[in-house]
Amino acid sequence: MSRTLDVDEVLRTAVDALTGVTGHEISSLHLLSQDGRTLELRGERGMSARLREVNRKLPLGEGLIGHVAVTGKTVRIDKNYEDPNVLPSARAAVRREQIQGFVCVPIHSRGRVLGTLSLGRKTLDQFDTQEIALLEAAADQIGVALDNARLYSELLRERDEIKRAHAQRIRAETQLIHAEKLSAVGELASGVAHEINNPLTTILGQTHLLLTHPETTSHVRDRLGIVAEEAGRAARIVQNLLLFARHYTPERRPCSVADQARRVLELKGYQLQQDNIRVITDFAACPFVWADENQLQQVLLNLVQNAHQAMAKHPANRVLTVRVWPSDRHAYVEVRDSGPGISPEALPRIFDPFFTTKPPGEGSGLGLSVSYGIVTELGGALRAENCVDGGASFIVELPLGEPAA
Repeated sequence: MSRTLDVDEVLRTAVDALTGVTGHEISSLHLLSQDGRTLELRGERGMSARLREVNRKLPLGEGLIGHVAVTGKTVRIDKNYEDPNVLPSARAAVRREQIQGFVCVPIHSRGRVLGTLSLGRKTLDQFDTQEIALLEAAADQIGVALDNARLYSELLRERDEIKRAHAQRIRAETQLIHAEKLSAVGELASGVAHEINNPLTTILGQTHLLLTHPETTSHVRDRLGIVAEEAGRAARIVQNLLLFARHYTPERRPCSVADQARRVLELKGYQLQQDNIRVITDFAACPFVWADENQLQQVLLNLVQNAHQAMAKHPANRVLTVRVWPSDRHAYVEVRDSGPGISPEALPRIFDPFFTTKPPGEGSGLGLSVSYGIVTELGGALRAENCVDGGASFIVELPLGEPAA
């Protein structure tokens, strides 16, 4: 028993060894439950199914074994089945087994009772003083071995907790460095966007001048219309990029959910097109919600990016569906993809901070968590589910109108 730090092996070794030494037919080893209210059967030899069942969990302080666990004193009984202190639930099983001699000793360690060790004989031979002394010595050794095993288990658990805490700290530091890099990239993108905006403004202005020139032919006018339309689209994308990159204080005001969804899809349009993802939109007329436009864009961008990444490596038909619709009191936005869906193990943890199913370097595990926090702060709800026909669906629910004072 001293050579192992495994609790179950300690118990098994003790019961097996005592069988050969004392010649008893039945043995049981009970340990206190974690709440300290019951004794749980953790080892046995020779018990019938019925006797094993009635001994599986014993109330502390009741019956012979429960009394030993409370008092910490050894009990020896002759003709066990006739003793009035036997638990009523066990009396019939003990009588059927014809258990004559019975002895129960406490398992001590550091002044505490950890459990009990019991032996039973079907012969009339009583347990003598030497056997009881041997049993008590074995129980003490079991107590020491159990304490060592438990201390070792606690040490392993503490080590694992330290490892997890260290890993979380490293992850947090990595995310902080990544966030600083993103901030730098955002500032750079903001500057570049401003620089691009200037020539775009010139292109749009010159195009409109040429469109109104009397010598411009209809064929040239058609081509100039395409230039103006595409330059305008580029200008809108730059404007959206500036909105995302800008540092600002959140300010809630009446906000159109459909307009924010359109802006996000415009910003992601080129990337979605490059990965052959077909976009389907269904925007029903919807009253305003009370929110910060940039925060709402951040939520929708996170959901669209997740859908994009889920489908990018999926060989099946790639379709991104974005729907907006109202109810009596709420506005709903659904972002649905045709990707592989969310595994049952990941679904309950999908909004946990730092939880991600993406490979290292492809996700921080913060996008959905941040989105969940923003939506919850707005008095809404964000939920995820798998679709019956495949893929995953994220639904944002936001209260309509201005909040009550």
